Amino acid sequence: MVISPKVIELGEKLRLVCVPAEDFKTSQISISLLVPREINLAENIIIPKYLTYSSRDYPNPAALSARLENLYGAYVSGSVVKRGESSKIELGATCINNKFALYNEDISYETLELLLKLLFEPCADGEKFEKQKFELVKRLKTEDVESEVNDKRQYAFTRMIENMCRDEVFGITKKEILEDMRKTDEASAYRAWRELLQNATVQVNLIGSFNEENSKRLIEKYFSAVERKPLKNETLFVEQAEDVTEVTEEMDINQSKLVIGYRSGMKSKDDNFYAYQMMVDIFGGGPYSRLFMNVREKLSLCYYCSARLYKEKGIIVIQSGIESENRQKALDEIAKQLEIMRKGEFEEKDFEASKTAICDSLRGVCDTPDGIDAFLNTKLDEPIIPLEEIIKNYENVTRQDIIAAANAVTLDTVYMLKGKESGLDE
Repeated sequence: MVISPKVIELGEKLRLVCVPAEDFKTSQISISLLVPREINLAENIIIPKYLTYSSRDYPNPAALSARLENLYGAYVSGSVVKRGESSKIELGATCINNKFALYNEDISYETLELLLKLLFEPCADGEKFEKQKFELVKRLKTEDVESEVNDKRQYAFTRMIENMCRDEVFGITKKEILEDMRKTDEASAYRAWRELLQNATVQVNLIGSFNEENSKRLIEKYFSAVERKPLKNETLFVEQAEDVTEVTEEMDINQSKLVIGYRSGMKSKDDNFYAYQMMVDIFGGGPYSRLFMNVREKLSLCYYCSARLYKEKGIIVIQSGIESENRQKALDEIAKQLEIMRKGEFEEKDFEASKTAICDSLRGVCDTPDGIDAFLNTKLDEPIIPLEEIIKNYENVTRQDIIAAANAVTLDTVYMLKGKESGLDE
């Protein structure tokens, strides 16, 4: 399926993106709000959960669930993720395609209206959120953040980032976040919600069956009540590491975690991105990658070993699970494989396999409404490039582009979460 997103500008940093798709059984709707991460970070972690818990018209989860059942079992969710040095707050909904409605209802429109009501009409008295509900949601979200330590792989990744970016907004620590979350109350969260509506870059995605003009008017109606003053979202890109930081922490775990952070050399998220992405994929992406074939399969130095480019910050992270005595051997082999990338000694078949895998993955984006929505939500503060053009950009990457990208990479941080060894992943 080929998609042609239609972008409708509704105001400063406020736009509607429409992708008509009658072939899907469901429609996908999302409202994404992007704001600088350092502003109201703790409150913004709690807000999406509070907004999707209840609202003025649906004052408890039972009432909201009943409304969703009337919409043929529609589903709503709220989330917040880190995007570079910004926070992306999102309310999303899935509903049936209008053609399946028994009485010709416009289910997409009604679901969009519900999502806008959740965003704009929370349980509040004009100065603060409802205390009892807020305290419940705050406790649940605090427990979510605290529970990350139970996922040792994610915990080790987080600790590496905190050390690597310790003087940057990207590296704000979980400890700092939890301290701020505990200080929040229903009044501070209400103020943060008001500021979010005023200051965010906003994108509304409609994928599936919907009436474009009616949807546009509905969105404009709600946002017209807000005095918008969108803030600029910026991320600090550190092009090169000045020195190497090594950190080892111990924990009673069965398998040690080795996480390595590199500065990619990127000056912005669009700086030679396609070459960097393909370089990282050949280096440590799929089963054809240098890290998988050599560090894991050939030498058995780790239980898993993969690399990923975080384009929104311009860093490359390698994650691996190892036995602690193999630490230096793994580091040496990873460095050797990176040097092979720098010299251009990777095989042509691996180069072509990476290009094929990335392009096929992009073509698969169009297979589902939520896949299209996820793709569109990577473009909140930039023009939406057609998928066909993105694929063409990857196809045009050359071996020399890969070599140049690899030679710009510098090692920044080596973090190890050391534990007792049994070979079991956690």
